[in-house]
Amino acid sequence: MQQGTAACSIIIAERPTPAARLAALELQYHLLKISGAEVPIRSESEQVEGRRILVGESSATRQLGLRGGDFKPQEYLIAFRTNAIILIGRDWQDTEANRKVEGRPMTGETLQGTRHKIDYWKTVGCPDRSTGETELPGLYDDQGTCLAAYDFLERFCGVRWYGPAELNIILPPRKTLAAAGDEVRRSPALKHRSALPGGNWPFLHGQWGDFNRDQVHLYWRRIRQGGEGWAGNHTFHRSTIKAVFNDPEYQSRNPKSQGSQLCYTNPKLINQVAQMARDYFDGKGGLPEGWKALGDYFAIVPDDNMNLCNCEACAALLQKGRTLKTGFFSSGEMSDYWFTFVNRVAREVRRTHPDKYIATLAYWAYAVPPGFSLEPNVSVAPCLHTCYYPVHVEMRENDLKFYRGWREKAAAPMFLWVYYHHPMEPALIDKWKCFPHIMVHETAKAMQMFIGDGVRGIFECGEQDQLEQYVMVKVWDDPKANVDGLIDEFFRLYFGAAGEPMKRFYLRLEEIACDQANYPAPYHRRDGIGWKQVAWERLGTAERMEELGALIAQAEKLAVADPEKQRVVLWRKALWEWMCQGREQYLAAQKPKRK
Repeated sequence: MQQGTAACSIIIAERPTPAARLAALELQYHLLKISGAEVPIRSESEQVEGRRILVGESSATRQLGLRGGDFKPQEYLIAFRTNAIILIGRDWQDTEANRKVEGRPMTGETLQGTRHKIDYWKTVGCPDRSTGETELPGLYDDQGTCLAAYDFLERFCGVRWYGPAELNIILPPRKTLAAAGDEVRRSPALKHRSALPGGNWPFLHGQWGDFNRDQVHLYWRRIRQGGEGWAGNHTFHRSTIKAVFNDPEYQSRNPKSQGSQLCYTNPKLINQVAQMARDYFDGKGGLPEGWKALGDYFAIVPDDNMNLCNCEACAALLQKGRTLKTGFFSSGEMSDYWFTFVNRVAREVRRTHPDKYIATLAYWAYAVPPGFSLEPNVSVAPCLHTCYYPVHVEMRENDLKFYRGWREKAAAPMFLWVYYHHPMEPALIDKWKCFPHIMVHETAKAMQMFIGDGVRGIFECGEQDQLEQYVMVKVWDDPKANVDGLIDEFFRLYFGAAGEPMKRFYLRLEEIACDQANYPAPYHRRDGIGWKQVAWERLGTAERMEELGALIAQAEKLAVADPEKQRVVLWRKALWEWMCQGREQYLAAQKPKRK
């Protein structure tokens, strides 16, 4: 772009991949917003003179020796050639065969359901430019060209996506925009990335402001969610047992099961589940409703109760688990029992599909590794209470002990399920307002450790606040990211003149929430934290509220121009007013009731 006039064209294939099509639109939109110049999108079949941005594989990239199929999954390239910028990677091809591939991720929708359809121009706030509905590349489809485009917009154009709404996006205005530099060829560090922030919990919803689901779906692509196919969520639901596993021979012998558990030592059941996995891997379909399987991973996870079969074979395995109790939620009472079943299914599947995996969780009463080795095709996802790590040393050490045990025992790729649900989840359930549990530095440190340990993918259970969520997904992409640099940049770009007091407000919240001295007994228990009691008795004290309120007031005085002023208002409502209401509710509950 030169003085607000387009000085190049975007070139795509005659039949671009979904990723290349979206990447071209995203480039065109963001460059338009930055410079006011509309860069035209042209087909490879058109005669185009001058500078070009080559998006995805085309005849032009092939002439340069670059083909999408030559890249590894999720690998992409940003390259500079004479009069050309190249943005390319491995992309999913829209073929009939690829459309037939089935799967169901952690969140439960079909694989096809992750290829969301949106009216692109309406979604980005330009309805007059609408050309109808566009199918986005699936979250778990290869989309290297999109990854290249998003990296280019951040790295060379200064774009930042801090949320799905237009108000959340940083677009530094420039009449003249040029890009040059070293070649970038890379892929995200974490291969499966499943945070999928949706603004479903109060802080994130309030901080983002007004947004819709189409904007959220687009935002997920911009922050590189998805990646490699994997699933490891619950599969043996009551409905599944009733519909699929209704053979009387392998029903649980425990009358308390009520159709929610099976006899997991029964050979006939083992063979049936193994055959279901084979059928899935062979593309024969037929996944039961609610069953999770994606890519090379077929999940088997029991229902959430301990009403287990008490037949002789099951009881003998459960007896062994008594030595694996920990006194925490994450324990091992049924580890030998459950992983014996997992091993037996995996052993059968490995006979015919040695390159595929049986996926399961290491969770609750089967969190601790069993007393035997796993089959090499068993992929385990330990469930870790990361939201407790700054303030509950015993729970953190218990988590890390069984996490390290799995690292030593498991030969297959390891994934994680990480909890960010407390204290917000109990607050929502019981209708009270928690103190903001901000722990951005602790989150980044944990994620850097997991990625350094070789964890292949992470599923986040819960939602953090706007900035912590952003920092986490940036670390997922690159664990060497400068966390303090990301935080400083956010407050400078997002709040402008109000950035300094807003940053002090945020970091003070983190300092209070992560200070172990604020959680003595009886608030601190072996099995958790008394979140409701600690919130306004130990964390949000009168003195701290006065201090924090002064910072918000200072930010409001400094934020005199939009959009910074709007963003301060959103944070005030989402965090500060929430806190004020929470403390008021607490104080009201302390007043003696009149008789």
